[in-house]
Amino acid sequence: MGSHNPCHPEIFKNGKGVCIVEGSSDAVEHWVLEIARRANARIDWHFNHGKASILHLGDEASRQRVITAIDELRNNLQGKVISIDDPSAVYRFWE
Repeated sequence: MGSHNPCHPEIFKNGKGVCIVEGSSDAVEHWVLEIARRANARIDWHFNHGKASILHLGDEASRQRVITAIDELRNNLQGKVISIDDPSAVYRFWE
């Protein structure tokens, strides 16, 4: 198991779901950081039910940059992109 940090609390609480992927924690962490840099956006992720939910916090222009970066970098993920721009990616532990 990897040693990534927990999802940023503000993004976890207020972020909107943007993507669901499968992959190891190390692979997902590396990929999410790559997307955040490419899109110049605030995103983070957490596991739920064996899949990684990627959350975005920001305006619509920022969200679109994230979606574009996900599409451009999807082949860099050592795993599988399940969905992009999916509202169900917003699952949180208390829901």
